[in-house]
Amino acid sequence: MKNLLLMIVCAFIFAVPAAAQKTSMDYLEEGSQAYLNGDFKKAIPPYQKALDLEKQDRKLEKKFWIVLVDNLGISYGITGDIKNSMAVFEYGIKVEPTYPLFYYNMACGYGELSDEDNAIKYLRSAFKYKDNMIEGEAFPDPMTDSSFSKFAKSEKFKAAIKDMKKAS
Repeated sequence: MKNLLLMIVCAFIFAVPAAAQKTSMDYLEEGSQAYLNGDFKKAIPPYQKALDLEKQDRKLEKKFWIVLVDNLGISYGITGDIKNSMAVFEYGIKVEPTYPLFYYNMACGYGELSDEDNAIKYLRSAFKYKDNMIEGEAFPDPMTDSSFSKFAKSEKFKAAIKDMKKAS
C-alpha cells in the first residue's frame, strides 16, 4: 500500500505540468487579434474571460483595462447583442466614471434602440469627459455615426449635439 501511494505521489509530482494559467493579458491579446481582424464574434469569448478575471483581481494597467472594456462592449454591440454591450459599458462607467467613450458607446446602444433621450443623456457625459481620452484616440462625431442615423433629421438631436460641441 505504501508503494502504491508513493508511486501515485511521484507520478503527480513528476507529471507533465498542466498548461500555465492564462492571464487577463493573455486573453486580451487573443481577443484583440480577432478584433483587429474584424472577427468580433470570435473576440468576445477571450475578452469576456479577461474581464471576468479582472473583476476578480484587477491586474491590467488602466489603459489596457479600458481597451478591454471598450473592445468587448463594441464587439457585443457589432454582433447585435446590445444588452450585453450596454452591461459591459455600465460596468466600465462604474469603475472608470470619467472615461468618455464608455458613455459614448452607451449612447450608441441607446441609438440602436431608438431611444433618443438616453442617447443624448449619455452623449452629454461623453462630451463632458472628452479630455480624458487615451493618448492617440479621437473623439467620434455623433453626427456621422451610424448608431445615431435614426436621429439625423431630429431637430432635438441636432440642437443637443450643437450645444455639446459648443460647450466643449
